[in-house]
This record gives sequence, structure tokens and C-alpha cells, in this order.
Amino acid sequence: MLALQFTPETPQPLAITSLPTAYDLPEDTIAETLLHTVVYSGVTAGDTVTCSMNTVANFFMKIVSGSTNYGVYVNANPTGLTYPNRYDITVTCTGAPSGSTVSQILQVHMTKNTPPTINNVPASISVDSTTTGSGVTIFTISASDTEGDQLYFEIICDPTGCPFEVFASGAILTTASLEGTTVGGYDINVYVNDSRTKVGPKVLSVTITNVNSAPTITNKLTTPVSVSENVAVGTTVRQYTATDVNGGTLTYSATYNPTSGGTYFSILSTSGVVQTASSINYETLTVAERTVLITVTVRDTGALSDTTTLTVSIIDQNEAPAFPKTTYTLVTDEAGAGASIGNPNFQATDPDASSTITYSTTCTEVTIDSSTGAASFTSAYDMDVAGTTGSITCPITVSDGALTDTATLTVTVNNINDNTPTFGQASYTFTTANTAAVGTTLGSVAATDGDLSTSSFGTITYELNQLTLGGDYFGITTTGNLYVKAAITSLSLGATYTMTATARDGGLLSDTADITIIIPSTTTTTAATTTDRSKTFFEDPRNIAWFTAAMVVLALTIGLILYMCIRYGFHFKKYQKTYRSRRVDQDRERLGEFVEGKWKPWKVWDKPR
Repeated sequence: MLALQFTPETPQPLAITSLPTAYDLPEDTIAETLLHTVVYSGVTAGDTVTCSMNTVANFFMKIVSGSTNYGVYVNANPTGLTYPNRYDITVTCTGAPSGSTVSQILQVHMTKNTPPTINNVPASISVDSTTTGSGVTIFTISASDTEGDQLYFEIICDPTGCPFEVFASGAILTTASLEGTTVGGYDINVYVNDSRTKVGPKVLSVTITNVNSAPTITNKLTTPVSVSENVAVGTTVRQYTATDVNGGTLTYSATYNPTSGGTYFSILSTSGVVQTASSINYETLTVAERTVLITVTVRDTGALSDTTTLTVSIIDQNEAPAFPKTTYTLVTDEAGAGASIGNPNFQATDPDASSTITYSTTCTEVTIDSSTGAASFTSAYDMDVAGTTGSITCPITVSDGALTDTATLTVTVNNINDNTPTFGQASYTFTTANTAAVGTTLGSVAATDGDLSTSSFGTITYELNQLTLGGDYFGITTTGNLYVKAAITSLSLGATYTMTATARDGGLLSDTADITIIIPSTTTTTAATTTDRSKTFFEDPRNIAWFTAAMVVLALTIGLILYMCIRYGFHFKKYQKTYRSRRVDQDRERLGEFVEGKWKPWKVWDKPR
């Protein structure tokens, strides 16, 4: 029988079998990368092994996904990891609960990055501006990297502001249409970057053909121009001209400061003519509006332009005053020199605020107040004068001292009853027999009237008041003749009769005269007028009036004298009796006062004591 004897195997200590070792890390690494997987052996039964590393920037340790092993990693987008640095990472693994531990070194060496390469630049290309719109690819950059790094492209233009951009694919596209551009070309500086190394610039020269050039205004003006108010609409202020090397249609436009200037001025888009667009009234403009700054722009079909400014000063002009109407009328009555006719209220106006207007007329019959326009008669205007008309037509002129306007004033003059009929005498006396036949004319008592006989005011009618005669015996013809109207045989012989004649015109103005009829005591006396004899004193009623007044005064005087005598005689006797025996001197003194005219008849003498 064969007998075997086994000797127990000695346990191996915990060991990291994958270390020590080294790892080459490219300096352009940007992704989180596993550098080393830790492998260990000699694990004591029942132990659990954990591994860790010392602290090194940009590196860390974690369990490798899908296994139970630990791994050493570099962070994503590490910073400061540059060639030729080396990093020593100490990895320590520990068994628990046995407490066995082991450490090993992982050396990380940084390797230099290989720059990318631009393959097709420098280069030159041409681009037609008339056919190249927005979003058009004009060039594609070709670049490579031996390490297969992600490449990033960048472009910088000279001059700046180019209408190009580059995409991740390396394609360079237009950002706007090149039509109308004024730039003839760009140098595009091309760069490529693999996140570690930026390569460039490499120049891509872009020549733009058929470039549009801006038009040029050839007759710009730096001095102001003047425009008078009230010039005709469409008056040319200035005409601009422009040239364009590309030819084509040019269009003119303008802006105005203040904006109200666009009301008064405009520019013709095809010809460049700046002209007045509406009537300009200087007086209605504010101070700011009397100077207009016009900015003129000329554009070509490619929207390129040139501009200039034009300062226009609006000038005030003297403007004629004006009547609001062509004819005016006034109605008045005939009157004396200087009498007011009225104010026609001409209300003429002058656009010039500083102007003073005056009124005048060449009419000889009418005077016009130069300031107010009020009318008055130059001389007496009497409709009762033969040939005087009832209408006056006067030309009226308003003037500001230089310019004038005219109108017509028509004055209608009314004929008024401005004259009272008047008898030639205050009284008349006629003598006639009571046998005078009916129709016999005794004489004339005709009255006169200053009003024309052709008017109603100059027509005189007569009336007789014969109440004292007791009958209608006499009459007055329309011509003023007094005649026997009815038989007067009933009038007494030797009697005198008085009646009143009234002369009245068509305007009811009147005058009166007294008529005395004397019937002689004999019947042989023929009728006689007041021209046959003179009046007696008492036949004139005016003598009777003053004679009566004189008699009244005389009677009052006699009465006063009688009163004085009676009053004086009573007091004198009374004092003579009472003071006869005493105070003689006193009485004499008082009597002396009387004699000297100092006596007062209403004074009562002192009673005796």
C-alpha cells in the first residue's frame, strides 16, 4: 500500500501584479480616459480588497465598468497636463479583515500633441457679387490630424465685417447677398484647432467681381440758399446731379428738419430738383420753421447712396393789404359838413404784422378817416339843392405805404324834412267889403319852404282857423292866396275879425300867422291888402303882449308906494303922540334915518318905556 504525505502550501502575500508600469498620455486628451486596470493576487481567504490612489490633479480611481477591478483614469478636459511632464500615481490595495496591504507605482508620461494640418489653404478664389446670394458656399477648408482629434475651424477677415462664416465641416458660406457690396475683396485668415494646438493663419484670398460702387453727388453746396414767401408752387430751389461708375438708375429722396419743411419743399426722385411744394406764408411760420435743413440722398439700384445737406432760409416779403369785400354800402341822411355818415367796417387786413394800413378816397363829397375808415361829409350835403343826387360812389384805397388794394363805397343819402315852412310875416291885415263876391282874392299869405317843391317835404298845404268868425268864409289856395270862399254879407260893417293861418309841409312841420279881416263901415270900400295902410299899434298882437306886461309892472309899483305911505303914516303919528314930552332927541334921530333913506318899513319901532 502506497502512502502519500502532503506538505501544506505556504500562502502567497497580497500583490499588485499589473504594476509597476508606465502609460503615455497625449497632451491633447480631452475625454475621460482609462489609463490602467489594477490586477492583484494573494488575497487571503475571507478578505475583501479595496484599492485607492494618492491625490494627483486631473487623475482619479474608480471600479472599471463591467468588472470588479479598479482603474486609474484621467479627468475629462484636464488642465495643466502638458508635455513633457510626468506624474507618479501610487496605487495601494488593502485586504480586510486581514489587513494585508500592498502599493505600486503607475507612471504617466505626457506625450507631445501632433498639430493638425490645413491641406488646401493658402488659396485664391473669385466670387461674382451679382450672382452670389446669402447662404452660398464659396470654399470648403480641408484639414487632417494624425491623432484623429476633433478639429475646429475659425476665420478672421481683413477688412473686418466680411459677409462670411465657417462651419464645423470647414465650409465657408456667405451670410448675406454680395449684390450691392462696395468691397472688392477680403483676405480670410483660416485657423484649425484640435483642442490642443491651433494652426494658422493660412490666407484664403477672396476677390469679389462686379462690385457696385456708390453714386456721388457732384454739386454739393455748403452755403445756404434763400426762398421768398409766396413764390409759385413748383419753383426750383436747387437741382442736384450725381454720377455712378456702374451706371444704372439713380433715385433721389430728402428728409426735412423741422419735419414741417416737407410741407413746403419736395424733391423730384428722378431729376434731383428741390422745389417748393406749397404756398409759403412767412407770417404763419414759427421762428424755427423759417430755416429748413434738407438732407438729400441719392441711391443706386444696389441701395448704395451718397448724401448732402441744403439749408434753405425763407425770406419775408411785403404783401399787399386786402379788403375782404369789393363793395360796401352806407345809408345816411343829408347833413352838414363834417357830419358822420357811418363806419363801413372795411376790415382790411395785411399779412405783414408790422405793417400799418391807411384808408383814403378821391371822392370830393366824402372824407374817410385814414385809421378807422369812418366816413363823413366833406361839405354840407343838401338834397334840396337842385342837381344833388341821392347816391355817392367813392373809390376806397387801403395802403401799407407801398402796396394797395381798392374797393367801392356807395353812400345812399336820404332827403329829410330839414326845413320848416315860413310865412313872410307874422300877421296879415286885409280890408274888404262884406259884399265881396265869392272867389274874390284878398291878397297873398304864401309861405316858403327850403325843401324842394318836387318832394313831399317841399309841398305846402294851408289851413284857416275861423272859429271866431262863426263860419267858413275864407280859404287859401295852394299857392297861398287868401280868397272869399263863401258869402260874407253876414259879417258886420265896421267890424274886425281875426283868424289863424297854418302852413304845413309834407313832413308835418308848420308855421302860423295871424290874419285880420276889416269890414269897413261903408260898402263902397273895395278889398285892400295890408299894403293899403299901416297897422295900428294894437293890431299887432306882439305890441299887446308887451303893453300888458308893462301895465302889470306899473300897477305893482303903485301898490308898493301906497303900502309904504300907509305904513309910515301910522307909525309916525304913534311916536309923535307917545314921545312928544320926552326923548325928543331920540325921535329926531329916528326921523333923520327915515329922511336919509335908512328907514326900514318892516321894522317895528321900539315901544315907549
